[in-house]
This record gives sequence, structure tokens and C-alpha cells, in this order.
Amino acid sequence: MVAGVNYVALYVAKNNDLPRVFQKTSAKNGMPVGATFLNDIIATILVVAAPFIPNPNIFWAFFSLNVVALLGSYMLMFPSFLKLRKIDPDRNRPFKIHGNAVVIRLMTYVPLVLLGLTLILTAFPLNGSHAELSSKLPILIGTIVTIIIGEICIRHAEKQVDQK
Repeated sequence: MVAGVNYVALYVAKNNDLPRVFQKTSAKNGMPVGATFLNDIIATILVVAAPFIPNPNIFWAFFSLNVVALLGSYMLMFPSFLKLRKIDPDRNRPFKIHGNAVVIRLMTYVPLVLLGLTLILTAFPLNGSHAELSSKLPILIGTIVTIIIGEICIRHAEKQVDQK
């Protein structure tokens, strides 16, 4: 569901990790309208700009950028699982993974390594050929730009909290 991502942005904004505009919700039904509106603006800009971008495979570049962002977020979950298991092992959770320390580490590091390799193979041009550079360089640049924009949003949100 499209609204799912917007609820994540709303939650993050309420935690003061995104600017306040992401906290706006509909008075009628509580739906996150700030994140929805910003997503609409970005999507419109991309749709209008796409014909002017010289890369004919721009859809696949955006799709790959989305995959990189998704895999990157999952890479953070596995070490978090291991840390929570270590610092708070007795907490009642909705799921329980049984196993000794070796099994738990295997269940953490194997997927982490596989995700890391997938990210490298998806975003980094490895052989320097024209085809590889033209398909992967936009993904790498997009990833870097996205991370920078995210950090700017976090700093902006921190300033808003400090001003309260």
C-alpha cells in the first residue's frame, strides 16, 4: 500500500528525525498528508524531467535506486537484531529465534554479507565498460545524493527541535 511508506515517514517525523512538514496529517482521517504531498511533488518532478534525461533506461535506473535503498535499510536490520539479542535477550518479543550464539551470528552475518554483495554488484561499476558505467553510475550517484539529502533533512529536523 502506498500509504505504508508515508506512515513510516510520519513516524520518523514524529521522532524528530524528519522536518515537521512530514508530521502533517488529515484532520478527517489521520492519514499522513505531509509525506504524501512531498512524494507527489517528487514524483511529478521525475515524470516531467524524465523525457529530458538522456538515459533511455531511466526507469530501470530509478528502479535500481529503489532496490539499493531497500537493501540498504535491510542491511541495518541484521546488526540491530544481533545487538538487541545481546543487550536485551529476555525481552518478550512477537517472535523468537532459537539457537546458540553461533547460529544467531550465522543468521545475522550471512544475509548481511549477501546484501552487501548485492548492493556492490547493483550500484558500483566494476569493469569500467561503457555499458556498466552508463547503467550503474546513475544509481551510485543517485544513492550518494539521496544519502546527502537524507542527512540534510535530519539536520534540519534537529534544528527545528532545538528551536522549540
